[in-house]
Amino acid sequence: MDIKQLEVFNTIYKHKNFSNAAKELFISQPTVSAHIKSLEEDLGLQLFNRKNKAMGNLTDAGKILYQYSTQILSLVREAEDSLADYKQGHSGSLSLVTSHSFCYWILPKILENFNHMYPSVDIILHTEFTPKMIEMVYNREVHFAIARTSTPDFSDDFLHSELIGQDPAVFVVSPHHPLADSKSVSIEDIVQEEFIVYGKKSSFWPQVQGAFTNMGYTIKTGMELNDINAVKKMIEINMGISILPQISVQSELENGTIKLVKVEDFPQIMRYSNLIYQKDLIMTGAIDNFVKFIRETQPYLLDGAI
Repeated sequence: MDIKQLEVFNTIYKHKNFSNAAKELFISQPTVSAHIKSLEEDLGLQLFNRKNKAMGNLTDAGKILYQYSTQILSLVREAEDSLADYKQGHSGSLSLVTSHSFCYWILPKILENFNHMYPSVDIILHTEFTPKMIEMVYNREVHFAIARTSTPDFSDDFLHSELIGQDPAVFVVSPHHPLADSKSVSIEDIVQEEFIVYGKKSSFWPQVQGAFTNMGYTIKTGMELNDINAVKKMIEINMGISILPQISVQSELENGTIKLVKVEDFPQIMRYSNLIYQKDLIMTGAIDNFVKFIRETQPYLLDGAI
């Protein structure tokens, strides 16, 4: 048995007529007869009564087959519909890894809008520092990484990268810190403070240290934390100061639980977000739609410090 034979069989029974079945299927009546003959020979059973066979009257064997053929053809149509949905990106899944800061403050709105357009797509999300993100993309553990880097260009022989946004890092202190009410402070003043280290395993903290080193300064460090929310809590209770991505402290700055300090003549530290994936990633379905969504909506545009 094959699908075409079952389709012809069902269509004959539907019309009770070989000729009308041929018209619906856009084939000749002899071809319809040939399909039925081949099917009966394959099964070793007669499916239509020989008397008035052209009227499509089923034998008992034909009635048994019809119970199954309707289910089989229904499943085939269901499979075709599901695969069409998958091909068009309306279903399926995609996996993504990004930084804690991007995941907390930028990604939720992106995924909310994407989910509104493609509600049946499942999204598997991870958070890591950039070196681990790149490793996961290399190992094909995820489809995409939105990696945070110190420069706008990310170059790799095997990975494709697209810059999707940038944002500054800012000096932040407790509202109870002596520098909190200063309109601006000098670099000499700021290096006397003890810094809470965030992102030491990423490219972020080396970028911060490099900015001071290039100006001939060394900063004092105390606590080292990988959880950015923990860093902010420590700053709020005046356990130290820090430099953090602006996107991570927006609500605290608005609420006044953390204060921004402007440091004179200090170069702006920018963080760049790149969408990274394998160059040979097959762009079908939800994967293709996600890339197109990012390109078309440009959901992340924060260029400078507040």
